[in-house]
Amino acid sequence: MVFDIAEIGDEGLDIMFQVAKDQFEIDQEDCSLSKDVDVSGHLARVGDDIYLKGKVTTELVLSCSRCLDPLTHSVDSKLKSHFVPPDPDSDATGEVGLHASDIDTEVYEGDQIDLTQSVLDGILLTVPVISLCSDNCKGMCPQCGVKLSRGSCDCSNEASIDPRLEVLKQLKNKLK
Repeated sequence: MVFDIAEIGDEGLDIMFQVAKDQFEIDQEDCSLSKDVDVSGHLARVGDDIYLKGKVTTELVLSCSRCLDPLTHSVDSKLKSHFVPPDPDSDATGEVGLHASDIDTEVYEGDQIDLTQSVLDGILLTVPVISLCSDNCKGMCPQCGVKLSRGSCDCSNEASIDPRLEVLKQLKNKLK
């Protein structure tokens, strides 16, 4: 996913390629790619700045937030990035000060841009905070771990009380 800047002419460069799923490292236990990643878009060059507008599609395998069953999540995300050369006025440590308007800005080195991080960001931004296998998923029993959508368990419905809070329960009963 590395492109030479010289390949991007005045009219831009249309791109379309597929990347093997093992080329991306997703460091979340309950999230992995199940299909190769399809990327399409257009690279435009204005001076030394490169603009990417495109789309990424793939599928992720996630864990249900309630019952931990695996589920498939389709990714169809828009890509938008702005690649800029390093600022010659930046300090020698390589640290760059970013502003809120720089959220889609990436700094490139040399005569090439690498789209890997932009594509990975496009994938990860589609991951829901809470993913459910179904809207009516009942989750798991907190005591025995039985998946309540598949059946019931013999555990008591009364939640176990932290022994340190037992004194408050007794006080509550006295106030009744």
